[in-house]
Amino acid sequence: MLPPEVASVRDFEGWWRKAKVATPNLLTMTTVNLVDDATPDLDHDAFPSTWQQGDQSLDVSYRFEPGAEDDGVTVSVPLPLLAALKPDGFDWQVPGLREELVTSLIRSLPKGIRRHVVPAADWARTLLAEAGAPEGSLTSFLARAITAKTYTPVTAGDFDLDRVAAHLRVSFAVMDDRGERVASGKVLSALQASLKPVARASVARVTEAAGAAGTADAAAAQPQHDPLERAGITSWDFGELDRSRDTKHGANTIRAYPALVDERTSVAIRLMSTPEDQAAAHRLGVRRLLMLAIPSPTGYVQEHLTTQEKLLLAQSPYRTTAALFEDCSVACIDAVIGDGQMFTRTQFESARDTVSATIVDSLFQAVALVARITAKAREADKSIKSATSLALIAPLGDARSQLDALVFDGFVSSTGLERLRRIPAYLDGIVHRLAKLVENPARDRVWMGEVQLAQGRYVAAGGTLPLDPAAGARIIKARWMLEELRLSLFAQHIATAEPVSLQRITKLLAEL
Repeated sequence: MLPPEVASVRDFEGWWRKAKVATPNLLTMTTVNLVDDATPDLDHDAFPSTWQQGDQSLDVSYRFEPGAEDDGVTVSVPLPLLAALKPDGFDWQVPGLREELVTSLIRSLPKGIRRHVVPAADWARTLLAEAGAPEGSLTSFLARAITAKTYTPVTAGDFDLDRVAAHLRVSFAVMDDRGERVASGKVLSALQASLKPVARASVARVTEAAGAAGTADAAAAQPQHDPLERAGITSWDFGELDRSRDTKHGANTIRAYPALVDERTSVAIRLMSTPEDQAAAHRLGVRRLLMLAIPSPTGYVQEHLTTQEKLLLAQSPYRTTAALFEDCSVACIDAVIGDGQMFTRTQFESARDTVSATIVDSLFQAVALVARITAKAREADKSIKSATSLALIAPLGDARSQLDALVFDGFVSSTGLERLRRIPAYLDGIVHRLAKLVENPARDRVWMGEVQLAQGRYVAAGGTLPLDPAAGARIIKARWMLEELRLSLFAQHIATAEPVSLQRITKLLAEL
């Protein structure tokens, strides 16, 4: 029930503001029911009872209790829908609270900007009147609009979200199959990360249950259902793997994404909760199934290595030579399968035949390249260790970090065969830099500052050193542009693979 002073939900926002300054012990309320068919004046557009995202419809509830975790607007998210839910739109709040939210955001701006947009409430109304339907980030929209109207540069990062009242930020309540709250919070990505295994299992459970029910309905006399999820698979013993499978769950659709999952000695079919999880897992599963289907050429290749190559490989960062050869085999298979998104037996058998026909030659080439890289890595390591001046400790530390991010246990498959061919050039660049370091340390310091600025922006965008093999395409490209940038500065006699500069890297990262 709404409080008696609120004749309709049109009055809700005003009541909310006034109530915030009233005596706290008079404001202990439970969830406010805004959906009351007996009240004809309810503004369901301002305070909707559901939140629509794509084909998913989520229940919305409202609570006024200052200090309570769920004070404000709460969106109920069924556990099977959690992983696939996007953050898009939630930062705009429900229409009935949007003006108050924008007013609060404007007041959170630094003083130098804020003085151009006063009074904040009037500016909030003006900006929202021109906003149209919510699209993109609210803070990005406000930054663009304020910049255009005041000619004062504003970015989304200028808004201090910590100064925005908690009730103006949407809460999320994750509900299990029994309607009980599993977890709640205001940061959707944090809930998705903490509940990822549970959410995946929930998607699989709902999908498998629907499949069993459908089979029973189709053959009531003799119900039988073969679960889609299974383990212990050592060959492609099925026809085609669905790219997705939809299941009705109340008013919503649960979409599961089948994938092959690597379990070292076999693979399993698992139902993933997002296409991104499917793509990442399936590629590794396909790779493992190919490794199980193709006789290993490791023994043959080892027998035909030169003595020098064997000595060099023994000094690689890998724990054992066997581990090195397996990683090289993985890189050779990856070069054939690309993104590994094959879902039919025909696609798999075609890839298997291609790998079988090329694996021996490509493994020979990969191992020889690793031997060459190991020799150059040792040369770079000696150059770093031979410098003893304390004045050079910063550039020497930078060179050591670069070397460790290039050559490490697992670097072959992590780098990939195509990029692996550039590693010798990067190592030559390290040696050349250190040879010239004593001549002009001030110049090196300037160049190192430029590299560190680019590297800082790379890390801020989500990049890691060494590179995470699961990183997105732009992050991967930016990571190797960092190495090319080093060549362009410290070893200008070595041609770069592409035009590169701090500005180009910054522009690429800005597109993420």
